[in-house]
Amino acid sequence: MKKRKFWMPAVLLVFVLFLVGLVWHQDLTKIFVSYRVEANREEAAENAGLLISHRGACTLAPENSLPAFRLAGELGYWGAECDVSVTKDGFLVLMHDSTVNRTTNGRGLVNSFTLEEIRKLKIDVGANVRYYTDLQVPTLEEFLQICKEYGMTPVIELKILLEDANYDTLISLLRQTGMEDEALVISFDYVKLQKLREKSPVHTMLLSQNSSKDTVDLVLTLENCDLGIDYRYCSRSLVRYAQEKGVLLNAYTVDDEMIFRDMTWWGIHFITTDLLKPASNEKS
Repeated sequence: MKKRKFWMPAVLLVFVLFLVGLVWHQDLTKIFVSYRVEANREEAAENAGLLISHRGACTLAPENSLPAFRLAGELGYWGAECDVSVTKDGFLVLMHDSTVNRTTNGRGLVNSFTLEEIRKLKIDVGANVRYYTDLQVPTLEEFLQICKEYGMTPVIELKILLEDANYDTLISLLRQTGMEDEALVISFDYVKLQKLREKSPVHTMLLSQNSSKDTVDLVLTLENCDLGIDYRYCSRSLVRYAQEKGVLLNAYTVDDEMIFRDMTWWGIHFITTDLLKPASNEKS
């Protein structure tokens, strides 16, 4: 009986220690795995996930306005994206739509206005517009100067360019501001990028919604060109194929932190966003 009384507590103690050790091991494993995953994500983020503000910091100031681009610079975005169209007299201005109807107090096609006429319009729609009075439609040159001031990469989406001379104007502005080697010119229109490539080695990017391996192959026909894709149609296999071919990817428009983490984990180089903010004010 004495031996039985001695061994029963001993066995019970061993069993309790075993359970404690099992739980402790599982907790340690979880901690280690979580740490490793986060470490890998941080490592990936150092080489991917460069944030581009979509139409400037458009949730803080009206899209494609000078205050929106200045705010993007102050927040530390790697790049700022703008939309470029041409006026009746051949000047490049920032406007997403083919008309001025949605964002200004005017009406009509962008290319029906001269620069002097379009500058008389007032931007009267957008985030916190009541705090910004007398906002004019900016010129591309003004945008480039802000990017240069803040050390941001100008990401220029070509909208409506009608003549070959418009491409000459674009390249001339990039060269005058010393931004030809810094800018990223993007478009959904392959022909626009093709015309641009005939005139300049500037970095370009073809935008595509339903991207495939064929789209990656198409990008390869343009030197110094990468691919922008709608994140909703992005697949891991497409990312791998692009990486194998040496094509950088830009996922647009990502406004969810977890999706951003996934995109950077996959190694997607650029992330265009309306809402996400850089982790610090230092450029990547």
